[in-house]
Amino acid sequence: MSVEAHHLPGTAGLRRRLAVNLAWIGSSQAVITLLGLASLALTARALGPAGLGVLAFIEAYARMIARLVHPEPWQALIQHGTRALERDDAGRFGQLVWLSLLADLLGGLLSAGIGLLLAHWVARWLQVASDHEQLLMLAAAATLIAPRPTAMGLLRIYDRFDLLARIDMTIALLRLVLIALIWSMGMGLAWFVALMVVWTLAENLVPMALALREMRRRGHAVRSASVRGILQDNPGLLRLFVNSNVNVTLRQMRQRLDIILLAGVLPASALGLYQLARRIGDAALRIGRPLTQVFMPEFARLAAREEFGTLRRLVLAGSLGLGVVLLVLLVPLARGMDRILPFLFGPAFADAAGTVNLMAVAMALYMASMSLGPALISLGRDRAMTVISAVTTLLFFAMLIPAAWIWQAEGAAAAHLVSNALWLAASATVAWAALGRSGGHGR
Repeated sequence: MSVEAHHLPGTAGLRRRLAVNLAWIGSSQAVITLLGLASLALTARALGPAGLGVLAFIEAYARMIARLVHPEPWQALIQHGTRALERDDAGRFGQLVWLSLLADLLGGLLSAGIGLLLAHWVARWLQVASDHEQLLMLAAAATLIAPRPTAMGLLRIYDRFDLLARIDMTIALLRLVLIALIWSMGMGLAWFVALMVVWTLAENLVPMALALREMRRRGHAVRSASVRGILQDNPGLLRLFVNSNVNVTLRQMRQRLDIILLAGVLPASALGLYQLARRIGDAALRIGRPLTQVFMPEFARLAAREEFGTLRRLVLAGSLGLGVVLLVLLVPLARGMDRILPFLFGPAFADAAGTVNLMAVAMALYMASMSLGPALISLGRDRAMTVISAVTTLLFFAMLIPAAWIWQAEGAAAAHLVSNALWLAASATVAWAALGRSGGHGR
């Protein structure tokens, strides 16, 4: 993304930024997905099913703890940092960056500390080998230095989606090369965990170094200040920081706990059909989720300038545009799903067509709502967004087990569909009410 594009007048600059940033996000995610599949294939060949399972557990252990105890500050940084830059307040912007880095530092310390403390007890509970306990500790230690959320916030504020995409694609390519080298040399599990540590550190340190370089290039600098003073100068910052992270955690609970709960209800064959539908849905979401990264800084700019008419049109275009595109894609696929699934995955998955179609509609509703989350945050409705996420998550889990008990895998997929539809309807109602009021701010 060129620096000049940020200064194009009116909607011309906005459309150009969106087009270029979406192109970078979409193409990079496609490349990273392909490189990741190649890395997975080589890792599976090197370790076998058992070793791959242990590696997956070690990585999930470190990432799960980091997700729970290291809240990410990038949304708050984008929202309030954009306001500061729109008002030419470089000093306040530098203080916000400092506070964001401080949050990442404390989050990394907490994540690594808890991971190291729990590694022994987790290893004993699961009765794993002693060397696996050491690998758990190594993976946990890798989360100590984790400034990536701040780096992502800075690069998105500066419209450097191109730089972030290049970084992630390069790291993914180097990871594939190193995995191929380890595989060719016949190395074991410990080498793959060591590579995971190197990869984790690179994902954090490289973007941060380039983000700080971008700051210097634009005449900005990190400025230390008291936390209380920064919070007083930026009303709503702490509330947004808490609500945005609670919202993400609530939404992810549906994607992480459902399999565990359903394992006690569904027979293995039905659980396999549901898992296939989930994996297909997750693949679509991997492409759609980065859209929020593009929407967030643009919505924050429009809200800071009080250009609510443009913001309203952009939110509507984002929701309806994604909805129409997905409808055009899903209808022909749904009609031939009973033939597509056996061809791709084998005859045993022919009965998954109904479950996959329900999950596809659920994911379509989720993607149609992707412009609403950034809009609610930009309009100061983060508290309402968190309440909506909490209520729809509770309803999802209340529906999940009874629906699966009665309708098996299709019932579980239907629970996703209903909860996503409710989230879309409630979020759209709140966003439109906020946009209809003058000013559009407040709770």
